[in-house]
Amino acid sequence: MAQQLVVIDVPPLEEAPWAAQVFTKAGLKVVSNDAISDAMGKDAAARDALMKTENAFLDAEKLAPHYRRAFEALHKDDQKLGLWSTSWLVYVPNITACIVDWDEVEKRAKTDKTGPERYSYDQFKKTSYEFVRARLKKFLTADKYLELPLGLSAQEKVDASLAFLRKRGVIS
Repeated sequence: MAQQLVVIDVPPLEEAPWAAQVFTKAGLKVVSNDAISDAMGKDAAARDALMKTENAFLDAEKLAPHYRRAFEALHKDDQKLGLWSTSWLVYVPNITACIVDWDEVEKRAKTDKTGPERYSYDQFKKTSYEFVRARLKKFLTADKYLELPLGLSAQEKVDASLAFLRKRGVIS
């Protein structure tokens, strides 16, 4: 049986409580990005590649073989996995489903504060949408991803995500 790999992204957050509930209710083992980083730190070629890149997020395709090797070493026998971040679309093939929640980006875009790399959050919003949507389009067919409607409650996000995963055959 092929692995079932579910990605949830809640930019710019690394994770969200509602999404953790989805992973649990869907019976998905959550992949620890920290454990992947630790495994890569023990691999000389991965360490060298990471040291040579200015921005691991933007250079995901160059680093993908190293992430994939660490992922396979830690999870090759796991059948149902939950992954945080659309970076995993680049790192491993055959993603079963991907769910994106834009609420935090939208919330921050309504402030006058600055965010990552000192962009205004409005600029960050535009860049985030373009970047993530380009990645989704490049690595997945449209039936494999769900952008949650804006403004849902946490429970509504859980319910919509679980309904989508049922449709994708991840849960019955």
